[in-house]
Amino acid sequence: MRTLALAVTLALGSLAAHAETVYTGDKIDGVPVIRKLDISDLPAGTMQRFMFEGASNGIAQHWYVPVIVAKGAQPGPKLGLQASVHGDELNGTRVIQKVFESIDPKTLKGTVIGAIGANPSGMLANNRNWQLMNDGGDMVDFNRIWPGKEKGNTPEQHAWRLWNQLWGGNVDMFIDMHTQSRGTEYPLFIYADYRNPKIREIAELIPADQIKADPGEKGSVETTFVENKIPAITLEIGKPKLYQPELIERSLTGVRNVMIKNGMVDGRLGKTAQDYKAFVGNDMTSIRAEVGGFSEVLVKVGDMVKKGQKVAVQRNAFGDVIREYTASADGKVLAIGNDPLREARGLLVRILIQNPDPACKLGC
Repeated sequence: MRTLALAVTLALGSLAAHAETVYTGDKIDGVPVIRKLDISDLPAGTMQRFMFEGASNGIAQHWYVPVIVAKGAQPGPKLGLQASVHGDELNGTRVIQKVFESIDPKTLKGTVIGAIGANPSGMLANNRNWQLMNDGGDMVDFNRIWPGKEKGNTPEQHAWRLWNQLWGGNVDMFIDMHTQSRGTEYPLFIYADYRNPKIREIAELIPADQIKADPGEKGSVETTFVENKIPAITLEIGKPKLYQPELIERSLTGVRNVMIKNGMVDGRLGKTAQDYKAFVGNDMTSIRAEVGGFSEVLVKVGDMVKKGQKVAVQRNAFGDVIREYTASADGKVLAIGNDPLREARGLLVRILIQNPDPACKLGC
């Protein structure tokens, strides 16, 4: 009996050790630093702030991600929100701040977790990519290496920590917030895996302009969650390096709609994708510069275009037209290159289309 009792005690102790928020004992600007989050041991009906300890850099200091957790007074769904996986994509940071400004944890059912600035390296470098310092410096697309590697390079370790120590076991729905990167722009746009009805529901609760039914991108945050049976979308909120109040408010409405639909908060649904007559496509095509030059895009985001329609021109420094570009398919303009300086392969126009191929019904 004593052996059995000891075994049970050890098993329970092991379980408790696993299910535990790990504090480092440090504080940054008065905010406690955590190495691991477990929402089960946080008090119900509270909102708390943490600094999540990410990977270490070349001067033996850690990268930190600010995290807010609102744990409702009653149990319910667990929603994760993340912004700035790409360092120059900032609209989502304000969306998350405003989400938590609107939450009363005493009436909330479930939990909302927000990570504001998942890629601090890129944010401080004013660049979409994670900055590496080894061998004179390099860059990594932080949205192509998830779920990371415990013993990988710095961004791989950082992604591994976020995936395993912050999000793992703590969320059952996820919205990863992006924008287009510098020199380009999106409307309010969503990538969503329409093969999953729950993901489609989440996407269409957001008052987006355009939605792409999309099978996902290996190594992206969204696809990593989906592969692990957690419904997730990528929410693209307009332009980089600025706040767009109208798109931020629409995104806030969408997040709140998701919370209302899932019984986390009371209220009536706000405007949805249907109300905005969102254009839903299943494929897209990009017109890219063939050479370097001064580009003039002749269409705007949201325009409908026809195959063969002239959509952009390029000129040399003297103003001579050196290239003309036409739409490769009928569809809706999803993104444009708004920086006139375009090198070869630079994006000029991206078109969201409705591909009739049955194989593309739920996304190509």
